[in-house]
Amino acid sequence: MVPRLQRQEPIPMSYADATAFAASLADTLMVEIVVFQAGDGTHGACPAAEFDGDNDMVKLELDPWA
Repeated sequence: MVPRLQRQEPIPMSYADATAFAASLADTLMVEIVVFQAGDGTHGACPAAEFDGDNDMVKLELDPWA
């Protein structure tokens, strides 16, 4: 039998991690990326065209063409 691993909770993304991820994503996809802060205080990054949250959540916008 193969032992089962315990389920692990994901580690929340910090602002520094989200910014680094966003910069890499913007360079790779060549699209505008936004870094946002969710309601629970964690941060995330996604293409600006796919972001449908409140504009107050946006902390940084990265445009690879600027």
